[in-house]
Amino acid sequence: MNKDILLNDKLNNCHLNLHTLSERSGVAYSTIYNLFTGKKSITDAKTESLYRIARVLGISMDELFIQFTQKDNGQPIKDFLLMWEDEVIASIRVGETTVKIQRFDVNPIKQIFYKDEISRFEFGEILRRRCWDEHRPDIKEVLKMIGLDEFNPYKICMITHGKMVQDKTWFKFEGETICYADLLRKKNAS
Repeated sequence: MNKDILLNDKLNNCHLNLHTLSERSGVAYSTIYNLFTGKKSITDAKTESLYRIARVLGISMDELFIQFTQKDNGQPIKDFLLMWEDEVIASIRVGETTVKIQRFDVNPIKQIFYKDEISRFEFGEILRRRCWDEHRPDIKEVLKMIGLDEFNPYKICMITHGKMVQDKTWFKFEGETICYADLLRKKNAS
């Protein structure tokens, strides 16, 4: 079923239009309009705003996230390996509604996923924490440096491999032959 139709059906069933959804949820009309027309990615919206919209529509945060991410027509999210230096820590399988984590090492220091199955929304929040602060003053320049024009945690993690300065955890996507030393050289070259 077309996701635009599903969201419009939800609005109609609740006797809402975008203006009344804004009024009832307390979320700015511009935010709602931009989300529903695709001018704004769900990854740019505040969690509190999404919660309010979902509550008024009578759907879960996960369902709202699925509706908007499938509406975005973005590239499908690839499965990947969670790495600690050159050691495979877990295999991550991204499904339509859930993400399954198969652990090969249970050391909590090496894990960024807190359970073996999480929702796509929870997955998005974990990716967001592997990125720069989206509200930093120079975020547009930082994104431009890596070839992006919008803040999208998944796309950022595809480019940066989810590597953060404070740990040795990173993502290795399907088909990649990169190793930890290559990742560090790439980081130092930029």
